[in-house]
Amino acid sequence: MEKAKVSQMGLALILFFTTGLATTRNYAQQPPTAPGQASAPSAPATPSANATPDPTSPPAVPPDKVVIKVGDTQVTAADFDFLLHTLNTQEQKNVATQGRQPLAEQYILTLLLEQQGLRDHLDSTSEFRRQEMIERAQRLAQAEYEKMARDIQVTPQETSQYYTAHTAELEQLAVRQVGIRKKTAGAKADAPGLSPEEAKARAEQIRKALIAGTDPKQVAKDFAVPSVVFVETQERNIQHGQLPADWDQTLFKLKDGEVSENLDTPQSIAFLQVVRHVHPELKDVQQTVEQEVRQEKLKAKIAELKNGTNVWTDQDYFKMPEKPAAGPAPPPAPTPKSPTTVQPTPKPPGDQQPPKK
Repeated sequence: MEKAKVSQMGLALILFFTTGLATTRNYAQQPPTAPGQASAPSAPATPSANATPDPTSPPAVPPDKVVIKVGDTQVTAADFDFLLHTLNTQEQKNVATQGRQPLAEQYILTLLLEQQGLRDHLDSTSEFRRQEMIERAQRLAQAEYEKMARDIQVTPQETSQYYTAHTAELEQLAVRQVGIRKKTAGAKADAPGLSPEEAKARAEQIRKALIAGTDPKQVAKDFAVPSVVFVETQERNIQHGQLPADWDQTLFKLKDGEVSENLDTPQSIAFLQVVRHVHPELKDVQQTVEQEVRQEKLKAKIAELKNGTNVWTDQDYFKMPEKPAAGPAPPPAPTPKSPTTVQPTPKPPGDQQPPKK
């Protein structure tokens, strides 16, 4: 490790401490991610050219200027700026409001613990080396996955073909939502919400009004209660996959004007009204279609990579364990009989006798 530069291990470890020291161990125990199963590549943890400048940043300094020293380790301004750009948006906002010192303190703690870990030879343990190998493989896999995604080109012809073949899947619904807040058990009398019976009755009244074709604004005027009963007057579009699978299938089968069943939970009752079915034009779903085509081509590239590589697994090792055979049913418990004599009540030991009154 060069003394004039922070070690790569130290630079990586600081990311653990930005979300709390307690999460470090959990992260190390996470299994490797299968990049081929990801829905879309996540943003790489590298400096962004469009990153918002930190309003609390000090005056510009030479990139090789040392700004932190921990033992023999020196951190330059370039090292620290790189660390800043690896933070997510919320963490960068925290630095903007709190200044750089709290992050520097976390970094110092990371380097102190890293150096002590090296003195304790923790990096030479088999467990550490396995974790290091997995983390390196995950980072390389993610970087390659993102590179493959960037290299994929989607042509207008491919977009048009996908749109034509998946018209039903691209169908949308214009819906409006109704929500009724319930009063929790044991809540104070002035707590917001309706009793379960009142909430159910109010939901039924609103359902009937909407099915009858009453203007949603009038329905809201008649039944809405601030912070308790909400009737959405402006419709909004939803797509396949935005709702749980059972709701998705049921909702898209409803006709225009019909309402869904109530989603009844201890906290609230909610339902949706289908205003109309929407069949968007290609220009309205261009971005979605391109993303789907890109994802299909990415999956094909990963499958091609796998098929072109000698991959083997021990099927005996990875097979599902067999379910244990059901044993004989236990004999029924004997029916207790009423005692013919009154049994004496056992008394506690002498040193535990209750005090006499």
